[in-house]
Amino acid sequence: MTEKVSHNSGRERVYLLVSALTIALVFLLILVGGAVRSSGAGMGCPDWPKCFDQWVPPTDVSQLPANYQETYAQRGYADTTFNVVKTWTEYLNRLLGVLTGLFILANLVAAWRAYAGVNKRVVWLSAWALLAVLVQGGVGAIVVMTNLHQGIITIHLLIALLIVCLLIAARLYSKPIAFGESLLVLAKTRWQTLIVLGLLLVQVILGTQVREMLDIARANIGGDDKREWLRALGTIYSIHKSFWMVVTAGVVYLTYVLQRDFESKSLKNYGIFALLLTGMQVFTGVALNQFGLPAVPQALHIVFSSMAFAVLFALLLQLGRGQRQTNLKTV
Repeated sequence: MTEKVSHNSGRERVYLLVSALTIALVFLLILVGGAVRSSGAGMGCPDWPKCFDQWVPPTDVSQLPANYQETYAQRGYADTTFNVVKTWTEYLNRLLGVLTGLFILANLVAAWRAYAGVNKRVVWLSAWALLAVLVQGGVGAIVVMTNLHQGIITIHLLIALLIVCLLIAARLYSKPIAFGESLLVLAKTRWQTLIVLGLLLVQVILGTQVREMLDIARANIGGDDKREWLRALGTIYSIHKSFWMVVTAGVVYLTYVLQRDFESKSLKNYGIFALLLTGMQVFTGVALNQFGLPAVPQALHIVFSSMAFAVLFALLLQLGRGQRQTNLKTV
């Protein structure tokens, strides 16, 4: 079967607009989540879904009961101290999460209106994205209830990447493709892309593990010397620092292959964007190492990694679609 697209141009334009805004919001949420994490505001609200047992958090400690620290100590948060900046940083992060969830719902509605009965794949992918964001909300609650449990934080980021991939896949499947490359070239490059994507995923997971171990080092060592925290991380940090060379080499080679073997400008651009984003990921990683983990590069490091992953995923998906299309033409 050939892939169908919507013939309702008005509804299709609405879907494409909502889809673009939704994907942008997810990346913004990843960026803000990274900022929350790097600023130490992750437990700015020690309960969920409320914040200090209020739907709108306090702006001053005087608005809390005098024994609030004792109350939260009984819930397992012995070190809870109200900090208005951290509290509102985390609260705004949650509001952005709600807004993103509403946009993902709107994305599903727009997909249904434009493609129901014409291209059900777009609708189903949009529905899976909504389900994933509901799961993400539950995982976010667990993160708070377990006082930033280490492994769950990694899962939290991986689900965010899954949501991005589902939204991108739905958007790409809403449009036809027309590649002129041979089946052999498409298949070979698809496998190369899959390998590079896997390498980048390993690097992302290593990065989340480094960030989680950093919290442990900070708790054990104390003080404000972040370089000392880094030195305490040991082997996994050394692997993470070195593995970027493998990932970068893979992205460079893949970009070269796309420029050499493909006529499609869009496929060539995927390689260029992946290379630029990988370069920014490396640059911010070097800044983190050299300047003692400044907060802004921490957040940017996460979002650049996520965007590079999304670009490579989109490339992988388009190559697969081109491969199937070429197969159908030869039957």
